Amino acid sequence: MEINYTAQLGRIKNQTYIVGREGHIFINDPTVSKRHAEIQIKDGEIYLRDLNSTNGTYLVKNKRLVPFKEGYVQLRQPIVMGNRQHTIYELLEIAGAFVS
Repeated sequence: MEINYTAQLGRIKNQTYIVGREGHIFINDPTVSKRHAEIQIKDGEIYLRDLNSTNGTYLVKNKRLVPFKEGYVQLRQPIVMGNRQHTIYELLEIAGAFVS
C-alpha cells in the first residue's frame, strides 16, 4: 500500500519547521546556519524561506543551483543547504510530519 504524502500535507494545518543546526529539522553540517531556513505548511502547500543564512539556500533545477530566498516549492523539490542536498520530502520526514 502506497502512502499519499501529498494528502497528508493537506491535513497539516499551518505548521512551521525550522531547518538548521538548531531547530525542528537538524542538519549536522558546519556550513549550515543554526537557523538556516523555515518550511511552512499552508493549506497543503509548502512555503520555503531562507532565514538570512550565511551560505544561502538553493533549488536544484536542470542540474544547476539557483539561489532561493522564499516561495512555494514542491514536495520532491531538491534543495541545497550548506554542502548537502535534500528534498523537501526528506526534510519533512525528519521532522516527523508524515505518519504511516
